[in-house]
Amino acid sequence: MKDHFVQIDVPIDRYNGLTVDLRKLPEEDLKQTEWCDEKFENNLVDSLNRWIQDGRRSVWFIVPSELARFIPVLIRNKFEFHHTELNLCVLTRWIKDDEPNRLPKFAHTTIGIGGIVYHPIKEKVLLIQEKNSPVKMWKFPGGYSEPNENFSATAIREVFEETGILCDYVSMISFRHDHRKVLGCSNIYFVCLLVPQKLDEISMNSIEKCQFEIDDCCWFDLPEARSLLLGFNRFVMEKFLQQYSLLEFSNLNVDRLEKQQHSYTIRTELIHTKYGPYERDEQVYFVHQSDLSFLNNC
Repeated sequence: MKDHFVQIDVPIDRYNGLTVDLRKLPEEDLKQTEWCDEKFENNLVDSLNRWIQDGRRSVWFIVPSELARFIPVLIRNKFEFHHTELNLCVLTRWIKDDEPNRLPKFAHTTIGIGGIVYHPIKEKVLLIQEKNSPVKMWKFPGGYSEPNENFSATAIREVFEETGILCDYVSMISFRHDHRKVLGCSNIYFVCLLVPQKLDEISMNSIEKCQFEIDDCCWFDLPEARSLLLGFNRFVMEKFLQQYSLLEFSNLNVDRLEKQQHSYTIRTELIHTKYGPYERDEQVYFVHQSDLSFLNNC
């Protein structure tokens, strides 16, 4: 189903809402001097009255930056900001007065991915120190996921960008759900297990740290790495050591779920962490291997 706003076709979604995309206004209309605030507002009021009478529930307006002059008109007519992107702004209004506003909030959680880069022959892990960190500490490389990017792809990309080491994805080890409101959003941070694609001595010494983000980058033996890590990074390192052994890593292609009677579940734990002078409680999650051998006795 469709409706219209001036010369724009307006689709009606499955929730009985409408989306008016002002980017679809014909250029000849935009060049006309009479296409002013008053004309826009008259069309808006007439359309709103019609949509309310037709029983529509919500209206979304997509306003490109070149038409930002119409934003005050929308605000004057009870529209609210929903979100902005690089060159546009989205405003909404709930027009079904006998129902509570059910419009979804804009994205409120960012996704970050870190990588435990493990060298199974040398039994070492790769750690970094960030240039702009308020606390100088060793941590796993990682960063924010890009739009439409899978977890594994983010982990591989971030590790390569920060260290120059190209890796293969193995598994997810742990994740943390944090509500410190960086950029006004909560954050879910996943840590994945990665193995370098090349395991020879030359590739191990070919670290190319990012000059803009990374202050230092080194391989460490497992005990030393564990002692250097803090907070969530220490927690993840301990879970990694618990879940895997060198024997398993030497045969990564073996499907452990077929060879052993184990299942894997996500468990949660509240830990108290300290980063230099900063302390906080963090809700963390990890992959737990459960023994299913008891099923043989059933």
